[in-house]
Amino acid sequence: MLMTTDPTHSPYRTVEEAYTRAGTSSSNLKVDPDRRGDADVLIAAGWSPGMLGGALMRLRGEWDSTAQQRRSHPEADAVQLLSRLRSLAQVLEAVEHWAAAKRLADPRCLARTSVCYWLAPTCRACMGRGSALVPGTPMLGRVCKACGGSRKAREPMGQDGRRMLNMLDDCVSRRNQSMKKRLHATTGRG
Repeated sequence: MLMTTDPTHSPYRTVEEAYTRAGTSSSNLKVDPDRRGDADVLIAAGWSPGMLGGALMRLRGEWDSTAQQRRSHPEADAVQLLSRLRSLAQVLEAVEHWAAAKRLADPRCLARTSVCYWLAPTCRACMGRGSALVPGTPMLGRVCKACGGSRKAREPMGQDGRRMLNMLDDCVSRRNQSMKKRLHATTGRG
């Protein structure tokens, strides 16, 4: 394994992290036969089957890139934040079609609530702390009633929502595995 001093090229990045970085902030997309780089990650993504998995990975990267704005302006207009997610419409359309094909109840609502939950599963009542704040103090109090201390919001739309979330996770997992195989085939290069 190639070790570098560049922290952005850490050998410990996940495939999803490597893909997000390569697609959003890479400054070098040259293909070097002696070293694996961001171009190799993008090539492996292009060869990988599973268009929804790739779209979900792009959407997660776009969502993560809005994190700074979400933290610094928690009251920011949700429509403005969502408009920055270029992959959102494609993902919602594909997920809605999947739900309709599976004859799940209210495919449009299911797609929207499930994708929103998939992007941000944090409990809003306790802001992911697992405990409620004591009013007027910075101290944590009792276990959050909304999430029961799990730090995650309740999954949307019951069994259909769980089925949808499993499908989303499976698509990303399959895409990651396919990319890993493609990248592993290039290990002789770097």
